[in-house]
Amino acid sequence: MERHARLVKRAATASLLVALTLLLSKLLAWWFSDAVSVLSSLLDSMMDIVASGINFIAVRYALVPADHDHPFGHTKAEGLAALLQSAFIFGSACLLLLQVVDRLLNPQPLQALTFSVAVMAFSMLLTGALVAYQRWVVRQTQSLAVRSDSAHYMSDLLANLAVIVALVATAYGHYWLDPVVALVVVLLLLYSVYGIVRSALAVLMDKALAEEDEQRLGQLILAVDGVHGFHELRTRQAGSVQFIQLHLDLDGQQTLNHAHAIGDEVERRIRSAFPRAEVLIHHDPV
Repeated sequence: MERHARLVKRAATASLLVALTLLLSKLLAWWFSDAVSVLSSLLDSMMDIVASGINFIAVRYALVPADHDHPFGHTKAEGLAALLQSAFIFGSACLLLLQVVDRLLNPQPLQALTFSVAVMAFSMLLTGALVAYQRWVVRQTQSLAVRSDSAHYMSDLLANLAVIVALVATAYGHYWLDPVVALVVVLLLLYSVYGIVRSALAVLMDKALAEEDEQRLGQLILAVDGVHGFHELRTRQAGSVQFIQLHLDLDGQQTLNHAHAIGDEVERRIRSAFPRAEVLIHHDPV
């Protein structure tokens, strides 16, 4: 768990630093070019800072151990953070849409295109490195907050590429492509909002683990010698922690020590397959 906490904190810190760097570089590019596509990316980076700041705080709170008031821990803070992220991203998409409509009605030539293209290319490289690191952290920790942040930065990566295309096209007089690309960015933002909200609600509403995970659990349980079956399997995930509880069917004539040993072996195998799981087993005689 210490390694898990360290990785999640580093990912949140990296996200915040990247967002600050991109905001400053895109602000300069927009100031000199007046391109609405660059403005779309700038607004997105502003929302990234807010979202990354929320993540920075939320992941630290989520990693606080269970206490008297929160016996199941604080891991659902990641789900709340993801919902706040989606609200800020949705707001930025709406503001950007107003700019898109204005520029579609009043197309304008752009300035400092070479500098703007260079800034957006730098943004792509930095964002790509961050996404690669975040995805590695997600594979190691299953953190919802980091996964949500990574999904948004992935849409940023595609949006930056679209902005570069728009800037190059305007150099040849295709001014209409600038607001059109910005509109594509709006759609990408709205799609990322949908994905983040869906993941956050799955955590906050205690959605069960994926069907393949529950099937795997069943196979692990039944493979233990002395287990006659199980029932009332209940699962959920909050942040990176999985909660698993079940009733284990055991021979009612055996000693309590033997029954307890079988339950311990079931728990050991579950924890081996699901290292971040909290396991609760009730022993039923049959």
